[in-house]
Amino acid sequence: MAKADTLKQDLLHVCEALEKRYGRRKPMAHDDFIEALVFQILELGAPERSAKDALARIKDEYVDWNDMRVATVREIQDILGSKYVRCREKAEDLHSLLADLYTAFRSMDIREALAGDGIETLRALPETSNIRRDFVDRALLLALGLKVFPCDEEQLRLLKLLGGCPKPWTLQQAQKRIEETLDVEGLDRLSRCLREHVQMYQEAGQDEPQIIAFSWDKPDPLGMDKARKADKPKTGKVEKPKADKPEKKAEKPKADKPEKKAEKPKTGKTARAEKKPEKKPAKK
Repeated sequence: MAKADTLKQDLLHVCEALEKRYGRRKPMAHDDFIEALVFQILELGAPERSAKDALARIKDEYVDWNDMRVATVREIQDILGSKYVRCREKAEDLHSLLADLYTAFRSMDIREALAGDGIETLRALPETSNIRRDFVDRALLLALGLKVFPCDEEQLRLLKLLGGCPKPWTLQQAQKRIEETLDVEGLDRLSRCLREHVQMYQEAGQDEPQIIAFSWDKPDPLGMDKARKADKPKTGKVEKPKADKPEKKAEKPKADKPEKKAEKPKTGKTARAEKKPEKKPAKK
């Protein structure tokens, strides 16, 4: 029991730290499983209000999901709006999602299928399509109330880095233990934040899990930025050892300057030129 309480504290601690960066959202209940999948594509990396508004525009534009399925990527892109986050990419993802669902069920109304073995069919889709397994599990959590922890290998690596669960756990072990520990709301909160952070650092070109403060101008909520700074070796210039300066050479004693030579007596023309004749007094 004590271990379960410790695990819960660790998971919620990580969840709350991630929410300081990505914000906390209330789980959005969906009556429609496909709507839950569509909304996840819309909200990934986008503000909550923008995602909800985009979903409302889609539902106003198309009669049903089959009507949207036969639309072109450009048409879906126009509904989202050119300013929507990664507009073209999301339009392509939505188009592929609906096409893959139709291929699997030969219909866009899958309510009856979900009552039978349709759930297993959905969980097998990621192996043959571009639909993500964590998207499917989160839709099952939000639309059908199944207590599953939506997570993939990359998100689990991040959770381990942040101290949410033991590092030796496999994905299956982690999902089972976390499903037993958190309620539906807690599972959804943790799943969404892990997915947002993984998406962010992968778009920045990083393959390894990154701390919460990565590419953020605020202190790390878990204090992991301080730990990294402490471990990071200083990269300043290494001062070279100062070599002993050679002793100054002894100054040579200055030789006494020779006395000025005695001036030679002036002779010849020079003497005569300098000797001016005396003027004779004028005659009266």
